[in-house]
Amino acid sequence: MIHKRHEESLILGLIALGERLKKRRDTISQNLGISTQQWLILLHLGNDPNIEFLNKGEHKKPLLASELAEALNVSRPNITNLINVLIEKELVRQVEDKDDKRRKRLVLSEKGIEILESLQPHREQLNSDLFGTLTSEQKATFLTLVEQSIGVLVDYK
Repeated sequence: MIHKRHEESLILGLIALGERLKKRRDTISQNLGISTQQWLILLHLGNDPNIEFLNKGEHKKPLLASELAEALNVSRPNITNLINVLIEKELVRQVEDKDDKRRKRLVLSEKGIEILESLQPHREQLNSDLFGTLTSEQKATFLTLVEQSIGVLVDYK
């Protein structure tokens, strides 16, 4: 017989929360003509400070596709397909690597910046819906717990 345990309830609750968040962000991104994964790529290329714990630190120069694949934990072919679509949509452009002319780095285009800016009010509304009743201290504690949990699972395959 299975007994009720906080850990099990937390995991199942986090799964349910993740699924609901995915539905919400899919709707938001699709309304702007991009996928959720493409949105995450734009956030990385835009140096969004809210995803630092996913990047393992801030990056200063344009990213390589391989760096994006690692940050998003996706395969190289998958990231290549996602980037190609973003280039076709003129949201991202390639620039030469200053150290190695054979390599291409990725930057946001003006259109990509506009998409990120248009997504911001939706992000803020979602944040308000989810966390509007929490104090600053509760939000900080929750973030710490999420970061610790991600850290435990970061290398889990």
